[in-house]
Amino acid sequence: MKVVRLLYESFLEESKKLKTDRMILLIALIIPILVNLMVGWELSKGVMDHIPLGVVDEDNSPLSRQLVQYFADNETFALTYYAQNQEELQELISHSKIKAGLVIPSHFSEDVTALRSPSVLMIYDGSHMSITSVAKAKASEILLTMRTGAAIKQLEGRLLMTEEEAYQTAMPIAFETRTLYNPAKNFNYFMTPGYGTIICQPGIGLTAVLCITSMPKRKKQDILHYMGGKVLFYGGLGSIAFIINILVQVFLFKIPCRGSLFIAFFFSILLAMAVAAMAVAVSAWMPKRTIAIAGIGLLLLPNSVMAGYTWPLLSMSAFYQKTAYLIPFYHYGDNIRDLFLKGSMQHPLSDILFLILFTLAMVWIAASKFFFFQPLLTKEDKPL
Repeated sequence: MKVVRLLYESFLEESKKLKTDRMILLIALIIPILVNLMVGWELSKGVMDHIPLGVVDEDNSPLSRQLVQYFADNETFALTYYAQNQEELQELISHSKIKAGLVIPSHFSEDVTALRSPSVLMIYDGSHMSITSVAKAKASEILLTMRTGAAIKQLEGRLLMTEEEAYQTAMPIAFETRTLYNPAKNFNYFMTPGYGTIICQPGIGLTAVLCITSMPKRKKQDILHYMGGKVLFYGGLGSIAFIINILVQVFLFKIPCRGSLFIAFFFSILLAMAVAAMAVAVSAWMPKRTIAIAGIGLLLLPNSVMAGYTWPLLSMSAFYQKTAYLIPFYHYGDNIRDLFLKGSMQHPLSDILFLILFTLAMVWIAASKFFFFQPLLTKEDKPL
């Protein structure tokens, strides 16, 4: 068929470049895979621990030392400094020597014994929100445990209650928490499935955006096939990078995938084609290389933020929520994370349809440049 032949010729034209321009493989495949390996090893621990902690113990009683020991024994914290006062503690945080501080007031033990509810102060380094979030959650857990234990001891000693009666009085409402799909709160499981793809996307864009430098005269319908062949080549190259990335995550870094790997591969191929088509469209309309590279960079780099992968879309303004819908990665990121963690996707069919239509629209936009601004083949011209 003529359509297949034209697509193949355009595809072959790009594949021949691999013999003379090895930078295509370096940028589209090798560098993204190496970066993903580095990120995978960097995040392999999955959870934050050994957060530097400073302590001011103004009471220095057995009870206060017991509280400090609770923090020291917890893997989340690394007891690094004993400060003399709160000002010294804040100075340590200002110089990034610690990320959290514990201040135990004087007469702490006496106030606990007298049921005066003393206040324990926790200070956090707000410039590191992810560390602060983890430290705050774990500190609250330790302090709640300490508070409940102290209340039980008081009830046992003062009212001669049994341990069970004292516990029920101190904790009149029992509550449980259950975290589904990622109970260990493993940051690697949450971040890596889509983040690896974000790393690979620029490789597709930076190679495909340079694929069109000029256009020989062709029939109008042939231009679409010519653009389609470019998209197939660079989308295929990107698909290989995406698939290798997924395989590395699952088999090397042992990130659990509860869903089908074949569905993950399928979605990755659709995204790769969409990104390649966008880059080809930019290449067609921006013939100057520096401008084209800057253009595709501006379109691809904000993906993780604007598409709601690292910061939830529901927390963004209405304008950004609507804008995100036009970003291909928006239709991939949450789907691939849900597939890995939950084993299912929320709206797969609508997202599949969007990625296909987006790819076709970008091919048409790329071809339209030459429909309207490039001489087309006439009957008098010899076919190419």
